Amino acid sequence: MRLTHWVLGVVLGAFAGGSALVIGVLALLLVVPGLVWAARETARPLGFAGLLVGVGVGVGGLFAMADARCAAFNYSANNIVSECSSPDSTPFLTFAVVLVAVGALVTLVGLRRTGHATH
Repeated sequence: MRLTHWVLGVVLGAFAGGSALVIGVLALLLVVPGLVWAARETARPLGFAGLLVGVGVGVGGLFAMADARCAAFNYSANNIVSECSSPDSTPFLTFAVVLVAVGALVTLVGLRRTGHATH
């Protein structure tokens, strides 16, 4: 496995996953070059695994950050109450955790196939 391929997949996936939440679905077009790259790579499962982990981390990180900012906004001072209520993000966080878990599993399978951790 080339560690750089896996790391590049994580970076591309995190950028595309996070951008999809900020910009919209068109940002998922950023994943297309990553998928083409992962398909052409000799150690395919590892680049693809990096993409999965990256998208999961990007999406999960943004949802967790949004929940944390909303929770920090809730305060009461001098009889003034500020309130923020965020929608339930459990399904999205669950999806992100599943993507990271599947990416980790594909990484392990790729490492077993190659027989060693790095070239």
